Amino acid sequence: MRKPNESLIAVDALAAWNDKSASAVAVDTLTLRCELITPMYGGGVTAGEVDAALPIRASALRGQLRFWWRLLHGRGRPPQETFAAETAIWGGIASTQPTASKVSVRVIAKPVAATQSVAKNSIPIFPSYALILDPGADPQLLQNGYRFQISLRFAVDLHDDQQTQVIDAVRWWASFGGVGARTRRGLGAVRVEGLTPVTSVEVATKGGCLVLLAPSKTPELAWKTSVDLLKDFRQKLEVGRNPPAQNSQSPAGRSRWPEADTIRDLSSHTHPNHAVPIVNIRAFPRSAFGLPIVFHFKGAPAKPHLRKNGMDPDDHTLEPADRSTTDKRNRMASPLILRPYWDGKAWRPAALLLPEWKQAISQPLKFKEQSYRPKTWPSDPAERQRLAAQIKPMQGRGNDPLSAFMDYFEKS
Repeated sequence: MRKPNESLIAVDALAAWNDKSASAVAVDTLTLRCELITPMYGGGVTAGEVDAALPIRASALRGQLRFWWRLLHGRGRPPQETFAAETAIWGGIASTQPTASKVSVRVIAKPVAATQSVAKNSIPIFPSYALILDPGADPQLLQNGYRFQISLRFAVDLHDDQQTQVIDAVRWWASFGGVGARTRRGLGAVRVEGLTPVTSVEVATKGGCLVLLAPSKTPELAWKTSVDLLKDFRQKLEVGRNPPAQNSQSPAGRSRWPEADTIRDLSSHTHPNHAVPIVNIRAFPRSAFGLPIVFHFKGAPAKPHLRKNGMDPDDHTLEPADRSTTDKRNRMASPLILRPYWDGKAWRPAALLLPEWKQAISQPLKFKEQSYRPKTWPSDPAERQRLAAQIKPMQGRGNDPLSAFMDYFEKS
């Protein structure tokens, strides 16, 4: 987060901002008709709730477009240059004076009718990995099929190349983004009329990776297929987990991923049933799919003072290490997007690695409230290959967890 300019006087900055905003001349140039093709979660002022009166907020949508602009046009140049180019289009309060946005976003949407609100647990086709909440939680979602319009107004002094960049951001948002929360797992996905879908070639040109599967009968099925493949990669029997042990009451055996055994080793707490590790390496490959991750051990004591020898560790929360200890978010958004993709003719399950996905693999890690520091996935190709060859879900699929998943997704 950028630090505020201490020399900036807030009252004067607000007055200058209002002057600039009032003087900006704009004309309607683009109206987009949109339809939700997966349910929308959250999006209101209260986290996790749909605002019935204002379900699609213009400010949130503007933030989405700004994100995609930065991803497409803010990479590969000095931060000062990127910031200047960004504020020249989207506006902001710089170090000297405010700059008004040359793009205004207006949402035209009706209030949510009672019939358009649906409980999550009542949706027949809902991939569980799309929205993992506390047990028993059953939030109200905005049902797919909801329609709204977006009106973009461009200032008359917006250059042609800047307008092209904005439209690029809109196309990428329409192809891979959405409205509300949990859009990277396909919630709140939209179909926008009249826009050409972003192609795999375009994605590769920007440094990302897009894999599409065979068409599905409906967008809901395409969504479920894409998200369920991630669940399978991490949890499915004979892929991410062992079969259950004989006479076991559990429907699945131990995880084939190394994180749990790594925590047991670091904490020096292990249940006798887990004395022999599944994988003889110490790593946290699944951190690349997003942070934080909470590791819960069923054999752990209810309270630390009740611990006895032969018990598994307490819960551990894995976080990004380069976030401030006072930053309550401590999050790293997943570089992987799973959702239904409209190819112009049909809906297809899609997996997208964002252009900066490789940074997530080498993200420094830490544990919340623990003194020992977990290791990051190595940068050396030979060492990566050595580790990947020992993790069954990754074997023969790639030397980093994200590449391995994309291979699994494509071949499934």
